[in-house]
Amino acid sequence: MQYTETQLTFSPATPDNREILTALLAEIGYDSFMETPTGLSAYIQTALFDAAATEAAVEPVAAIFESLRIDSNPMPDKDWNAEWEKSFTPITVAGRCRIRAPFHEYDANYQLDIIIEPKMSFGTGHHATTTLMIQQMFDIDLEGKTVLDMGCGTGVLAIAAKKLGAQNVMAIDIDHWSVENTQENAASNNVALTVIEGGVEAISGRFDVILANINRNILLEQMPTYSTALNAGGTLCLSGFYSADLDIINNQAKQLGLQLAKTVEQNDWVSARFIKTETK
Repeated sequence: MQYTETQLTFSPATPDNREILTALLAEIGYDSFMETPTGLSAYIQTALFDAAATEAAVEPVAAIFESLRIDSNPMPDKDWNAEWEKSFTPITVAGRCRIRAPFHEYDANYQLDIIIEPKMSFGTGHHATTTLMIQQMFDIDLEGKTVLDMGCGTGVLAIAAKKLGAQNVMAIDIDHWSVENTQENAASNNVALTVIEGGVEAISGRFDVILANINRNILLEQMPTYSTALNAGGTLCLSGFYSADLDIINNQAKQLGLQLAKTVEQNDWVSARFIKTETK
């Protein structure tokens, strides 16, 4: 998967200003960020990159900076998996789930043992939104349920759902590399998933549980489809947005007959769980 790096050089380069820009860029699809001495480096899939959209995203706050410069360039090809292996460490979630690479030893102390080799797909467990989603999943009765993992990335949530007792799990992602990666990770974990390449139009059938860890704008756009595909009394679990965005997500959910049941937060990220209270 090809990524574009956007370097933002600004003054004053304070933590608050970095947080503001991170929040704005996350809303248009940037999924990774790194602080620099002079500002911030932000990363987005090249297929999603739009220079004009990046400029427009930060324009409303440009006046708070003494100076602000934006430079974007495609990242050079390299063996990203080798780079990942150098620094990847197992992740534990709620003391019950351990996400590890194939080269880490199995640990029987955890209820869920999930093997993930991301190959540039999102969802190793290192990002707060992935761990928040898994925390939510421990509170959902998945036994015998039908589950959709929308925007599956590595397939980590779909695999977790299957290991928590789901009967049928569909995983969908618009990115071909993510689809292949999910299939490989499912095989490594000895679970059967239905993996489909596509967007929201690929959703078919109805589900007891829908999981979507994407970003705010895409969630808002796709929530009506999620609601239609969700069985009455079913659960919709969302993440990929900041705590400050919860109200706008919840307002849309109410209009779709979805009632907020629980939120969990970490580092300003939030996961929200809804119950479908009526057929829409």
